[in-house]
Amino acid sequence: MGTPAVRAALFDLDGTLVDSLPTIAEATVEAFARHGHPVTIEAVLPRIGPPMEVVARELTGVGTEESQAMYTSYQDLYYTEYIQRTPPNPGAHALVDALSAAGVALGVVTNKNEFGGRLMVTVQGWDGRFGSIVGRDTASHPKPSPEAALFALRALDVLPAEAALVGDTEFDMNCGRDAGLAYVIGITGARTAAHLRAEGATHVFDTLAEVGTLLLGGVA
Repeated sequence: MGTPAVRAALFDLDGTLVDSLPTIAEATVEAFARHGHPVTIEAVLPRIGPPMEVVARELTGVGTEESQAMYTSYQDLYYTEYIQRTPPNPGAHALVDALSAAGVALGVVTNKNEFGGRLMVTVQGWDGRFGSIVGRDTASHPKPSPEAALFALRALDVLPAEAALVGDTEFDMNCGRDAGLAYVIGITGARTAAHLRAEGATHVFDTLAEVGTLLLGGVA
């Protein structure tokens, strides 16, 4: 590997660094059912990415007040019963270790609330690795707004032209693109490569190992 391609790397959590989509979907199904709105895991999975109350409105047609109540129920379930079972995605620990060792500043930009983002970092054993953890309630606007990424970069004292954002949905790609980041890297799985590129990805990979090759100065 050569010189790192960036001074900072920002990461989405769900579906990017951690394999949390199944447990998020399970918690969503249980929470929505408690409010009398049965949905299936299959219906929830492709909609994960925006704030959960948006998912509630899309899937069930409820109004703002009820969708907020459903989000509150989801939070109660997810943070007490589901998040602790979340495994890392393959290559996540190795990538975090390698970037840290290379002196690349790390940040999290998630549409979980900041408490949830910090809890997930703790669950994965990454305390102290991320210099900035930005949740949906941290910056003035969550992803897909560029402010989420810009807030993280200000905390890391790194310019957008010196940074990368890695994520798996259009919310990540839009955020990184509109923030003017040098690298906007999509991970396939929740979305296709073509979709990620159309939404702003400069690079698309299937694995986190490939992300590491690019960001650590290798050929990608």
